[in-house]
Amino acid sequence: MPVILLTTLVFVGGCLQDGGGSNFPEAKEEFPVQGLYWRTVSYYYYPGIYGDLYNHEDNLRFVKKARDAGANYLLLRVFYNGTGEGGLVGDDEAAELYLGDAIKTAHEYGLGVLLVPYVESREYWVTKKWVLSGEEYSRVVLRWAEFAEENDVEMFAPGVEMSIIMDADEAGEWLRAILPRIREVYTGQVAVIEHPYLGRPDLLDAHDAFAGYDCLGMTVFPWKKYEGGEIDIRSIEDYEKEVEEIAQMTDDLGERYGIDCRLAAPLGLDFWQGEEPTPEVLVEVYGRGLDILKAHGFTGVFLFHWASEHDHLGESREVEAMLRERWTKSQGGAP
Repeated sequence: MPVILLTTLVFVGGCLQDGGGSNFPEAKEEFPVQGLYWRTVSYYYYPGIYGDLYNHEDNLRFVKKARDAGANYLLLRVFYNGTGEGGLVGDDEAAELYLGDAIKTAHEYGLGVLLVPYVESREYWVTKKWVLSGEEYSRVVLRWAEFAEENDVEMFAPGVEMSIIMDADEAGEWLRAILPRIREVYTGQVAVIEHPYLGRPDLLDAHDAFAGYDCLGMTVFPWKKYEGGEIDIRSIEDYEKEVEEIAQMTDDLGERYGIDCRLAAPLGLDFWQGEEPTPEVLVEVYGRGLDILKAHGFTGVFLFHWASEHDHLGESREVEAMLRERWTKSQGGAP
């Protein structure tokens, strides 16, 4: 199970206070890992993305919101675009500079970090604009595994939904082969985060792809194909059913591979009755999802859209208030 980073924090008037004098409510442990996505703007790399998303001023504001919501982990991504020839496009120098500061800031405020090099799966399996060279991606993954070690990152994942980015059989072999190479340069916890639909877990299982990983994660973005072929989620009951099935699948795989650490990474929602979900809907479905994952004994979650930020939920603080109620000992939600 992941080791949660602890920093020097003291109680002042019933709240935790960091070295800079900021007060936070005392956390309650619904999950050992109470994680949140750091930024969600742009699935894709573009020049200047790191200065836009991980500048020091925004980092300070963001980690304070996370601590106020009772979180103890943040998921931070290194962005790349793919190409039609198997290559990757990014800015590693800028990434190292800005992400290093972001990780330092998170640690100063008592938050652990899950670091993930990231390419957007949509362009590989929906539009099929890009293809990915396993050799090129391995080079990138090992670079960031070394970076994670140098920056005392608590948890590292080599990617997200590799089974729909690569051919699923290729991904199974790649996930199995990359793990010992990561272990050579990184001593923290290594997580695998996969796609729960389209038979991908079974295809990966056939290659023993999950063997040896410390944490088993699934992306929990429930969707259902209704009569007529529409993909949507139209009721709380359908949402609960989808989360329950993903949780049970993760439990079964975890037991087969002897992996006790199980994660929903992330817990999100794209579709709701033909539209994007409102913050009010997210409060309801996140609450139901957290209840189900807690009942299954999940180690942790990483919520996707949650913050009152331009790339999350605009000015809405409703999800933050819900988390504060669940994950802290504060009364009355957001202050």
